[in-house]
Amino acid sequence: MVLQMVKILIDLSNDEDKIVEVYKLVHEMKTKQEAIKQMIKYFEVSITPKNIKKHEEYYKKSLKFTEGSK
Repeated sequence: MVLQMVKILIDLSNDEDKIVEVYKLVHEMKTKQEAIKQMIKYFEVSITPKNIKKHEEYYKKSLKFTEGSK
């Protein structure tokens, strides 16, 4: 499995920011980034391309990626 680092910028509402801050404090984390990284582990993702034909190579690779992450 190849791991990639991806940086994202997230605009949080005041309520969302408070939720992340509380999670950070409860779990004794130093940054909100740590808190968000931990929080997203509670979700499962399935990649399903919309505009790609099923015989195309990208679609086949995306299926292998989602099957390999289970």
